[in-house]
Amino acid sequence: MDDVLTGLPGIEDRTFTKIDAAERWMVTEPMAIEEPLQVMVDGKAVAVLMRTPGREKELAVGFCISEGVIGNFGEIALVQHCGRSVATPSATADALDVSRNVVQITRLRRDAPASDGRLDVLRLVRSGCGRTDPSELSMTLTPIDNELRVPAATLAELPRKLIAHQETYKQSGGLHAVALFDRRGTQVVIAEDIGRHNALDKALGYCILRGIPLDDKIVYSTGRASYEMVLKAVRLGVPLVMSRSSVTTLALDLAEQLNCTLVGYARGEKMSIYTHPERVMA
Repeated sequence: MDDVLTGLPGIEDRTFTKIDAAERWMVTEPMAIEEPLQVMVDGKAVAVLMRTPGREKELAVGFCISEGVIGNFGEIALVQHCGRSVATPSATADALDVSRNVVQITRLRRDAPASDGRLDVLRLVRSGCGRTDPSELSMTLTPIDNELRVPAATLAELPRKLIAHQETYKQSGGLHAVALFDRRGTQVVIAEDIGRHNALDKALGYCILRGIPLDDKIVYSTGRASYEMVLKAVRLGVPLVMSRSSVTTLALDLAEQLNCTLVGYARGEKMSIYTHPERVMA
Protein backbone atom coordinates (compact mmCIF):
# COMPACT_ATOMS: atom_id res chain seq x y z
CA MET A 1 0.00 0.00 0.00
CA ASP A 2 1.29 3.45 -0.88
CA ASP A 3 -1.07 6.00 0.64
CA VAL A 4 0.26 9.45 1.40
CA LEU A 5 -1.32 11.98 3.73
CA THR A 6 -1.08 14.97 1.45
CA GLY A 7 -3.09 18.15 1.13
CA LEU A 8 -3.12 18.76 4.88
CA PRO A 9 -5.08 21.92 5.66
CA GLY A 10 -2.22 23.01 7.88
CA ILE A 11 -1.14 26.32 6.40
CA GLU A 12 -2.54 29.79 5.97
CA ASP A 13 -1.24 33.03 4.45
CA ARG A 14 0.10 35.73 6.76
CA THR A 15 1.53 39.16 5.92
CA PHE A 16 4.72 40.34 7.56
CA THR A 17 7.87 42.43 7.02
CA LYS A 18 11.13 41.18 5.54
CA ILE A 19 14.48 42.96 5.80
CA ASP A 20 17.61 42.35 3.74
CA ALA A 21 20.37 44.83 4.50
CA ALA A 22 18.89 48.27 3.71
CA GLU A 23 15.81 46.89 1.95
CA ARG A 24 12.48 46.42 3.68
CA TRP A 25 9.27 45.09 2.16
CA MET A 26 5.96 43.46 2.99
CA VAL A 27 5.26 39.90 1.91
CA THR A 28 2.42 37.43 2.21
CA GLU A 29 3.56 33.85 2.64
CA PRO A 30 2.09 30.57 3.89
CA MET A 31 2.78 29.63 7.51
CA ALA A 32 2.21 26.46 9.51
CA ILE A 33 -0.93 26.58 11.68
CA GLU A 34 -0.79 25.69 15.36
CA GLU A 35 -4.11 25.03 17.10
CA PRO A 36 -5.34 22.98 20.06
CA LEU A 37 -7.23 19.72 19.61
CA GLN A 38 -9.18 18.49 22.62
CA VAL A 39 -9.41 14.70 22.86
CA MET A 40 -12.45 13.38 24.72
CA VAL A 41 -12.88 9.77 25.84
CA ASP A 42 -16.36 8.82 27.07
CA GLY A 43 -17.14 12.48 27.61
CA LYS A 44 -13.99 13.20 29.62
CA ALA A 45 -11.21 15.45 28.34
CA VAL A 46 -7.98 13.44 28.39
CA ALA A 47 -5.66 15.66 26.35
CA VAL A 48 -5.26 18.98 24.61
CA LEU A 49 -2.81 18.52 21.75
CA MET A 50 -1.18 21.54 20.13
CA ARG A 51 -1.20 20.39 16.54
CA THR A 52 -1.38 21.24 12.86
CA PRO A 53 -4.96 20.80 11.60
CA GLY A 54 -5.70 17.72 9.51
CA ARG A 55 -6.31 14.01 10.20
CA GLU A 56 -7.89 14.74 13.57
CA LYS A 57 -9.39 11.25 14.02
CA GLU A 58 -6.08 9.59 13.24
CA LEU A 59 -4.26 11.87 15.67
CA ALA A 60 -6.71 11.25 18.49
CA VAL A 61 -6.79 7.48 18.06
CA GLY A 62 -3.03 7.27 17.56
CA PHE A 63 -2.42 9.34 20.67
CA CYS A 64 -4.81 7.43 22.91
CA ILE A 65 -3.45 4.02 21.95
CA SER A 66 0.24 4.93 21.70
CA GLU A 67 0.05 6.63 25.10
CA GLY A 68 -1.83 3.78 26.75
CA VAL A 69 -4.99 5.77 27.45
CA ILE A 70 -6.89 3.09 25.49
CA GLY A 71 -5.53 -0.44 25.25
CA ASN A 72 -6.29 -1.19 21.59
CA PHE A 73 -8.59 -0.31 18.72
CA GLY A 74 -10.95 -3.12 19.67
CA GLU A 75 -12.02 -1.11 22.72
CA ILE A 76 -13.30 1.78 20.57
CA ALA A 77 -16.94 1.91 19.52
CA LEU A 78 -17.02 5.35 17.84
CA VAL A 79 -14.70 8.18 16.81
CA GLN A 80 -16.32 11.52 15.99
CA HIS A 81 -14.92 14.74 14.59
CA CYS A 82 -17.35 17.32 13.26
CA GLY A 83 -16.83 20.46 11.23
CA ARG A 84 -14.05 21.74 9.04
CA SER A 85 -10.38 21.09 9.69
CA VAL A 86 -9.56 24.82 9.71
CA ALA A 87 -11.43 27.95 10.67
CA THR A 88 -13.60 29.80 8.18
CA PRO A 89 -14.43 33.53 8.29
CA SER A 90 -17.75 32.70 9.96
CA ALA A 91 -16.27 30.31 12.53
CA THR A 92 -16.22 31.17 16.20
CA ALA A 93 -13.03 32.62 17.64
CA ASP A 94 -13.11 30.08 20.47
CA ALA A 95 -9.82 28.14 20.32
CA LEU A 96 -11.64 24.96 21.30
CA ASP A 97 -14.53 25.42 18.87
CA VAL A 98 -16.48 22.16 18.96
CA SER A 99 -16.99 22.19 15.20
CA ARG A 100 -13.35 21.48 14.45
CA ASN A 101 -11.07 21.28 17.48
CA VAL A 102 -12.58 18.39 19.42
CA VAL A 103 -12.52 14.65 18.78
CA GLN A 104 -14.93 12.45 20.73
CA ILE A 105 -13.99 8.80 21.31
CA THR A 106 -16.53 6.41 22.78
CA ARG A 107 -15.38 3.09 24.21
CA LEU A 108 -17.43 -0.11 24.07
CA ARG A 109 -17.30 -0.38 27.86
CA ARG A 110 -17.50 3.02 29.47
CA ASP A 111 -16.89 1.58 32.91
CA ALA A 112 -13.58 0.02 31.88
CA PRO A 113 -10.47 1.69 33.35
CA ALA A 114 -7.95 3.35 31.05
CA SER A 115 -5.03 1.22 29.97
CA ASP A 116 -2.65 3.28 32.10
CA GLY A 117 -5.20 3.89 34.84
CA ARG A 118 -5.17 7.65 34.36
CA LEU A 119 -8.15 8.48 32.20
CA ASP A 120 -9.08 11.28 34.58
CA VAL A 121 -5.77 13.11 34.08
CA LEU A 122 -5.90 15.94 31.55
CA ARG A 123 -2.74 16.10 29.50
CA LEU A 124 -1.52 19.29 27.81
CA VAL A 125 0.84 18.28 25.03
CA ARG A 126 2.70 21.16 23.41
CA SER A 127 4.06 21.06 19.88
CA GLY A 128 7.68 21.10 20.97
CA CYS A 129 7.69 18.02 23.17
CA GLY A 130 5.76 14.95 24.15
CA ARG A 131 3.92 14.11 27.32
CA THR A 132 6.89 14.16 29.63
CA ASP A 133 6.03 11.71 32.37
CA PRO A 134 8.90 9.64 33.76
CA SER A 135 6.46 7.21 35.36
CA GLU A 136 5.82 5.88 31.86
CA LEU A 137 9.22 4.23 32.04
CA SER A 138 8.12 2.04 34.93
CA MET A 139 5.17 0.66 33.01
CA THR A 140 5.36 -2.91 31.86
CA LEU A 141 5.79 -3.01 28.11
CA THR A 142 6.28 -6.21 26.17
CA PRO A 143 9.62 -6.25 24.31
CA ILE A 144 9.38 -6.50 20.54
CA ASP A 145 9.34 -10.13 19.39
CA ASN A 146 9.97 -9.71 15.70
CA GLU A 147 12.40 -11.15 13.17
CA LEU A 148 12.22 -8.22 10.79
CA ARG A 149 15.37 -7.89 8.65
CA VAL A 150 15.93 -4.98 6.27
CA PRO A 151 18.89 -4.33 3.93
CA ALA A 152 20.82 -1.16 4.76
CA ALA A 153 20.40 -0.15 1.13
CA THR A 154 16.62 -0.15 1.59
CA LEU A 155 16.87 2.08 4.67
CA ALA A 156 19.18 4.43 2.79
CA GLU A 157 16.37 5.19 0.32
CA LEU A 158 13.78 6.17 2.94
CA PRO A 159 14.89 9.78 3.54
CA ARG A 160 14.61 10.57 -0.15
CA LYS A 161 11.15 9.01 -0.35
CA LEU A 162 9.90 10.95 2.65
CA ILE A 163 11.25 14.29 1.45
CA ALA A 164 9.55 13.81 -1.92
CA HIS A 165 6.13 13.80 -0.22
CA GLN A 166 6.53 16.57 2.37
CA GLU A 167 4.00 18.70 0.54
CA THR A 168 3.00 21.05 3.35
CA TYR A 169 6.59 21.52 4.48
CA LYS A 170 7.55 22.58 0.95
CA GLN A 171 4.97 25.35 1.08
CA SER A 172 5.45 26.67 4.60
CA GLY A 173 8.34 24.98 6.41
CA GLY A 174 8.14 24.57 10.17
CA LEU A 175 6.71 21.04 10.12
CA HIS A 176 8.00 17.62 11.12
CA ALA A 177 7.16 14.54 9.10
CA VAL A 178 6.86 10.87 10.02
CA ALA A 179 6.51 8.11 7.45
CA LEU A 180 5.82 4.41 7.83
CA PHE A 181 7.41 1.99 5.40
CA ASP A 182 7.22 -1.76 4.94
CA ARG A 183 10.27 -4.04 4.80
CA ARG A 184 10.63 -3.46 1.05
CA GLY A 185 10.80 0.30 1.54
CA THR A 186 7.29 0.91 0.19
CA GLN A 187 5.77 3.97 1.79
CA VAL A 188 2.51 3.22 3.61
CA VAL A 189 1.71 6.67 4.99
CA ILE A 190 3.30 10.04 5.69
CA ALA A 191 1.99 12.60 8.18
CA GLU A 192 3.13 16.18 8.82
CA ASP A 193 2.65 18.28 11.94
CA ILE A 194 4.36 20.98 13.99
CA GLY A 195 5.00 18.30 16.61
CA ARG A 196 6.95 15.16 15.76
CA HIS A 197 4.89 13.22 18.32
CA ASN A 198 1.68 14.36 16.65
CA ALA A 199 3.03 13.37 13.25
CA LEU A 200 3.83 9.91 14.60
CA ASP A 201 0.40 9.57 16.21
CA LYS A 202 -1.27 10.60 12.95
CA ALA A 203 0.67 7.98 11.01
CA LEU A 204 0.02 5.27 13.62
CA GLY A 205 -3.63 6.26 13.87
CA TYR A 206 -3.99 6.07 10.10
CA CYS A 207 -2.89 2.43 10.18
CA ILE A 208 -4.95 1.58 13.26
CA LEU A 209 -8.17 2.92 11.73
CA ARG A 210 -7.57 0.96 8.52
CA GLY A 211 -6.45 -2.30 10.05
CA ILE A 212 -2.91 -2.06 8.65
CA PRO A 213 -0.47 -4.22 10.68
CA LEU A 214 2.33 -2.33 12.41
CA ASP A 215 4.55 -5.20 13.57
CA ASP A 216 6.43 -5.31 10.27
CA LYS A 217 6.76 -1.58 9.68
CA ILE A 218 9.59 0.98 9.89
CA VAL A 219 9.14 4.46 11.37
CA TYR A 220 11.19 7.26 9.84
CA SER A 221 11.01 10.71 11.46
CA THR A 222 12.55 14.05 10.61
CA GLY A 223 12.58 14.95 14.31
CA ARG A 224 14.71 13.87 17.24
CA ALA A 225 14.23 10.30 18.50
CA SER A 226 13.31 10.85 22.13
CA TYR A 227 12.06 8.19 24.53
CA GLU A 228 8.43 9.17 23.84
CA MET A 229 8.88 8.32 20.16
CA VAL A 230 10.33 4.91 21.03
CA LEU A 231 7.63 4.33 23.65
CA LYS A 232 4.83 5.01 21.17
CA ALA A 233 6.37 2.78 18.50
CA VAL A 234 7.07 -0.13 20.86
CA ARG A 235 3.62 -0.02 22.41
CA LEU A 236 2.19 -0.67 18.94
CA GLY A 237 4.78 -3.29 18.04
CA VAL A 238 6.89 -1.32 15.55
CA PRO A 239 10.34 -3.00 15.51
CA LEU A 240 12.49 -0.34 13.80
CA VAL A 241 12.59 3.39 14.51
CA MET A 242 14.70 5.76 12.43
CA SER A 243 15.37 9.48 12.78
CA ARG A 244 17.00 11.99 10.49
CA SER A 245 18.16 13.72 13.66
CA SER A 246 19.73 12.73 16.97
CA VAL A 247 18.87 10.03 19.50
CA THR A 248 18.64 10.66 23.24
CA THR A 249 20.24 8.43 25.85
CA LEU A 250 16.86 7.60 27.34
CA ALA A 251 15.53 6.57 23.94
CA LEU A 252 18.58 4.37 23.45
CA ASP A 253 18.19 2.69 26.83
CA LEU A 254 14.49 2.08 26.28
CA ALA A 255 15.01 0.70 22.76
CA GLU A 256 17.75 -1.62 24.01
CA GLN A 257 15.56 -2.92 26.81
CA LEU A 258 12.51 -3.41 24.60
CA ASN A 259 14.30 -5.04 21.64
CA CYS A 260 13.63 -2.15 19.27
CA THR A 261 16.18 -1.22 16.60
CA LEU A 262 16.94 2.49 16.92
CA VAL A 263 18.69 4.36 14.12
CA GLY A 264 19.76 8.00 14.22
CA TYR A 265 21.28 10.50 11.78
CA ALA A 266 19.77 8.48 8.94
CA ARG A 267 20.59 10.58 5.92
CA GLY A 268 20.99 8.34 2.94
CA GLU A 269 23.83 5.84 3.11
CA LYS A 270 25.07 7.27 6.41
CA MET A 271 23.31 6.23 9.62
CA SER A 272 24.07 5.29 13.21
CA ILE A 273 22.51 2.08 14.54
CA TYR A 274 22.32 2.41 18.33
CA THR A 275 20.45 -0.74 19.32
CA HIS A 276 19.82 -4.23 17.94
CA PRO A 277 21.79 -3.82 14.69
CA GLU A 278 20.99 -7.40 13.65
CA ARG A 279 17.80 -6.15 11.97
CA VAL A 280 19.85 -4.11 9.49
CA MET A 281 21.51 -6.35 6.92
CA ALA A 282 24.62 -5.40 4.97
